[in-house]
Amino acid sequence: MQSSPSKVRSLPRIAAGVALLSMVAACGTVLLNDRGSLTRYDRLKSSDQVASASRIYVDQPALAKARTVRIIPTAFHGDVAGAAPLTPAERRLIANAADRALCYDLSLKYDIVTSRDADLTVRAQVTRVDPTDLLGAGATIAGSAGVTVASQLGLSFAEGVGRVPIPRVPIGLGSLTVEAEALDRRREQRAAMVWGGAANSFTSQPRFSRASDAYDLAGEFGQDFGYMLATGEDPFTASNTLPTWDRIRITTLGEAPLDPDCEAFGRAPGIDGILGDYIGLPPEYTDKGPAVPALR
Repeated sequence: MQSSPSKVRSLPRIAAGVALLSMVAACGTVLLNDRGSLTRYDRLKSSDQVASASRIYVDQPALAKARTVRIIPTAFHGDVAGAAPLTPAERRLIANAADRALCYDLSLKYDIVTSRDADLTVRAQVTRVDPTDLLGAGATIAGSAGVTVASQLGLSFAEGVGRVPIPRVPIGLGSLTVEAEALDRRREQRAAMVWGGAANSFTSQPRFSRASDAYDLAGEFGQDFGYMLATGEDPFTASNTLPTWDRIRITTLGEAPLDPDCEAFGRAPGIDGILGDYIGLPPEYTDKGPAVPALR
């Protein structure tokens, strides 16, 4: 059994909260829509924060009794609203980012299994997406690179600082909506979430890819839903704390997951991903995706 999950919110989310509370930030559109993939919606209750919105349901006693969890790979169909500009490979990358983050948080409490014999079966589906606008992202990357050159030449305020991040051009910021649920052995819904998130001009990493914002947001969804299932608590009201070393080394540095079954969703891009983000490379350049073909 792994250590109990702590009330951890990611550093980007903490930074986003500070930035967005201190200024009016340009954001993508957060929209919660129901596609009908959940077994029921009538028990969902709203839970919101600055850059995300959600409707959730949690059966805490039922989750507390569960010991094993099976994750059905997130579905992201081509007919989803806004998905037309994305390639099948980009949609798979986004969906897998959600599964990888979800598996990490679930592994803090549950034993992840691949067989159908599990106390809980978790499934999710992307229901809406706003792809990143390449013109806006490209302009921000170019501007940031320009400040870097200036600093290297000893020009302006950036002297000696290196690459200086600048606010993103508020054009075509991406967003993502996902609905997910956990079913028990009798296919009774024990937890559910309709989640919506959007990129913003101040904390969202610009990359030259239509999938980039949705890719990052998918990871945030996975963390939120995984936290809710592992703790039985509302992830939007959890206290902000610094991430543990395990979270950093697994979700950022790309080391082996706590539960071997999470290897099915591949490892985080690690240092290659950090360097790729630094120069605005598309996430598909550094993220190898699932380690093995995922079974539905």
